[in-house]
Amino acid sequence: MSSSSRAKTILFWISIAFVGLMLWKLVSASGQSVREEEPSYSEFVARVDAGQVKEVTMYLSQNSYELQGEYVTPANRRFRITIFKEAAPDLTKALRDKAVKISVRDLRTGDWTLTLITVAPLVLLFGFCLFLMRQMQSRGVQPLKTRQGDVRFGLGYDLHRLDAGRPFVVGGVEIPFDKGPVGHSDGDVLVHAICDAVLGAAGAGDIGTLFPDTDPQWKGVSSLIFLEQLGKVLQDQKQSIGYIDAVVIAEKPKLGPHFAAMKATLAKSLKIKPEQISLKAKTNEGVDAVGRGEAIAAHAIATLANS
Repeated sequence: MSSSSRAKTILFWISIAFVGLMLWKLVSASGQSVREEEPSYSEFVARVDAGQVKEVTMYLSQNSYELQGEYVTPANRRFRITIFKEAAPDLTKALRDKAVKISVRDLRTGDWTLTLITVAPLVLLFGFCLFLMRQMQSRGVQPLKTRQGDVRFGLGYDLHRLDAGRPFVVGGVEIPFDKGPVGHSDGDVLVHAICDAVLGAAGAGDIGTLFPDTDPQWKGVSSLIFLEQLGKVLQDQKQSIGYIDAVVIAEKPKLGPHFAAMKATLAKSLKIKPEQISLKAKTNEGVDAVGRGEAIAAHAIATLANS
């Protein structure tokens, strides 16, 4: 256990001990208060005149006196009363006339002890909670770390219409189907979504900025070229891909059987391991253009770390 952890543990148990002591003191005080009376001033004077007061202890303060003591009858019945300072001389004379034992104390040590016992654990607990909050805040403002450095996240999305007679290419793999995505390049929605996710995490724009559909050199090319170009962007920024998670949304055909080939193809172009890529497929339950089989879409998220 480190010295910091040991100090936290000691502080915690000290706080618990003080809380227990405070509760014990409060319970004891509540038990004692059952046997105490708090008469009014007139009731107390009447008991003094009747000779029912056995002894009194006067606790002095600046503007008032607190009197505690015991009655003659009933036996073992105690009382507590607070009086103004101006009333003390007459009441003291009446007590002495009845031969009541009087003690005067300038400082109520018992109350100070009770106050210390009550306040100290609250102060300790407050300090302990404040300490933990500051520890959590100091950790919370720090960015997510890996062995390679700060982690950055990027989100990508793409959608293409499907048209008859075009090759159906997803994740760099051509799949037999009667339709294919319409696009300036091969219309690979998965690759395009991954490109935008990686570029977003790198803060380097989007696929339309780096590979505009108005540029003839990208006409009809394999979108895997875009992934290979990303390597240069990441190298310039001294960043590397940590993980890619993507989902392709299409009614048909079934994509799951082709995921292994897609991962291998994508990993080769990105120069990462296939284990760093996760692929999923969903349908759109017959809703909108994707659900009617008129389009295909993909979502992707990528993490980057300093290389």
